[in-house]
Amino acid sequence: MKRLFSLFLLAACAIPRIRAQTPLAVDSAHFTINEGNHAVGRTDFSIQPVHQGAITTPAAYSVISHGTLTLKNTTYSFSGSGSLDSNLAILQEDLNGIVNGSAVTFGVRANGQKFAINISANGKSYQNSLNRPGQTVFFPDFDLSSYEILLNLAARHPGTLNWALIPKQTGILSAANLTPQADVQATLNAKTLTVHHQSLTIGSVVSELYYSPANRILEVDIPGQAFAIVHENFQLQAPPPPPADASPTGQQQQNPGDPPTQPQ
Repeated sequence: MKRLFSLFLLAACAIPRIRAQTPLAVDSAHFTINEGNHAVGRTDFSIQPVHQGAITTPAAYSVISHGTLTLKNTTYSFSGSGSLDSNLAILQEDLNGIVNGSAVTFGVRANGQKFAINISANGKSYQNSLNRPGQTVFFPDFDLSSYEILLNLAARHPGTLNWALIPKQTGILSAANLTPQADVQATLNAKTLTVHHQSLTIGSVVSELYYSPANRILEVDIPGQAFAIVHENFQLQAPPPPPADASPTGQQQQNPGDPPTQPQ
């Protein structure tokens, strides 16, 4: 349980490779979650524009995601839904997870200059309020839509610090850094393409992001925890060797989410 209550992960920041101001692409994608050489789960997401009806709304995009993961001694599934405004700012997020049969929910609402957070876990409810930075991305573990939103947000605001809202405990805001790396060759649906590569650092955890020129995420590797999350029909032509299965130390780093604690 402690390993997976926050498979509600990772982070965000800026130093983009693509500096053009472009709209968030409509996208849907499916990925395989690998631990070392073994497939251990699946995850998918959809990003769609919000069509205005009779009642106008500030929401410009809706984001839906799902995932399942089976590890030694742990099973985990999640579903998420959220909405963003035209500047990709968070309006609301609802994350529901089941870890070894126990349900956890994490809800976020934008409230002026604050995020209002509501959590349910272990039969208890918790509330918190956090400052709302200008560029913030919601980053649950294994939700690949977060990386795609990050890449687009970074492209819109070159040189501006972005933030991760991590669904851990009663909510944590964390800065992170993207470091551009050399482009690499890959295939997608049997067609050769050049993909961009950046290293994302959050605390002591480094992830490798591979994505298309249109900022569509294609693979995320987390070498320290032996995870590689790969878009269906995508293959790096010279992929890094898969790490050994995660060590106990790596597992602890991958699981930053202790059970929620009552706000002080």
